Amino acid sequence: MTSLTQLARARLIKLRWLSVGGMFAAAVLSPHVLGTGEVMHRLLAFTAVVASVSLAQPLLGLLDRCDRLSPFSPLLQLGFDLAAWAVYIYLSGGATNPLISIFLPLVAIGASVLGRVQAWGLGIAAILAYSFLWRFHVPLPVPDAERAAHLHLAGMWLVFAVSALVVVWFIRQMRQAVRERDAALAEAREKAIRNDWLVAMGGLAAGAAHQLSTPLGTLGLLVDEWLDESTLPAALHDDLALMQRQVAVCKQALTQLTERAGQPRGGDGMPVGQWLQGCLLAWQALNPAAATDVAISPRLDGVGLPIDVSLERALANLLDNARHAGATRIDIRAERHGGELRVDIDDDGPGIAPAALADLAAGRPAASNGGMGIGLLLTRAALERLGGRLALQRLPGRGTRASLLLPLAPFSGETT
Repeated sequence: MTSLTQLARARLIKLRWLSVGGMFAAAVLSPHVLGTGEVMHRLLAFTAVVASVSLAQPLLGLLDRCDRLSPFSPLLQLGFDLAAWAVYIYLSGGATNPLISIFLPLVAIGASVLGRVQAWGLGIAAILAYSFLWRFHVPLPVPDAERAAHLHLAGMWLVFAVSALVVVWFIRQMRQAVRERDAALAEAREKAIRNDWLVAMGGLAAGAAHQLSTPLGTLGLLVDEWLDESTLPAALHDDLALMQRQVAVCKQALTQLTERAGQPRGGDGMPVGQWLQGCLLAWQALNPAAATDVAISPRLDGVGLPIDVSLERALANLLDNARHAGATRIDIRAERHGGELRVDIDDDGPGIAPAALADLAAGRPAASNGGMGIGLLLTRAALERLGGRLALQRLPGRGTRASLLLPLAPFSGETT
């Protein structure tokens, strides 16, 4: 995120070139205004010096390693502008030159971008420069006093108009930058709060898994003992065998959670097609009654994804949501979309409610209705952590489309 200091530097660089343009225009017009070209040559020479220093400043900024003393710091920028205009006005009449009013917008801009001490220092420097130019300067060759008074008044009006426009433009630009910065900070704070909440949820899940391990072990022992009883009625044997398998599935899930807790993301990748096939087969094994249609683009064979448990859970959450919403059919389409993997999951359920979409966009758990709850929020957080995103939309007529997008990585054998 760009800092306000960097934004102020960029605006001040534009202001510098506006000053150079003003100096050049005043020098070129001086023969027509004064009736003599005596002043023009020295003013053009000094304008060329200011322009040369302005062109050299980017190079100085690259060589400088100390940000506080950088040639691009707002204090030095405004100080240089003030000194440049002071010398320019010294060469063209001093305090009698209406251009001396240009000091005021420089002080006003300094007050808006500098700290308290620096702003006061710039203001005092402007007063001292004005006082110096009152007494010491190169006089303008205007022999007609009446014409000199008329030119002074016209020049004062012109400088006032230009100064007002410059101050309004600069301060409006900075206020817009402040609003954008505040909006970015607010979004970052909301994201941090949401991530803290998700971490807390993960801690609760880990604690629940730890607490479940003991009762599951006890249930497993009891079921094993009942199955070993010779007097067990045959009618109960099938039910206990099913219970034994379900307990084994629960224990396997807890074991996987324990093994992967410290390694959420591996360093090696795997082909996208292989990863998707494995995730979908694992989900279908737990949901054999779900009717699915899967289409994986051959263009995904040469690209990979980092191995990440949270991605597997994110995809499973989207499929679970479709099933819990009452869908009788789930269509899964995976393709390469530029440098991203795009997986569209379409269902023929009743469609996600507008209130649930609004809750998800605001970072809140959606009102749970058929599975649209915390799982969606966890899915979006997992994708955003890996540089991806989640998009939900209602399909025309009936159903919901959940689109999962993730950045792809090169894999051996890729052809582009």
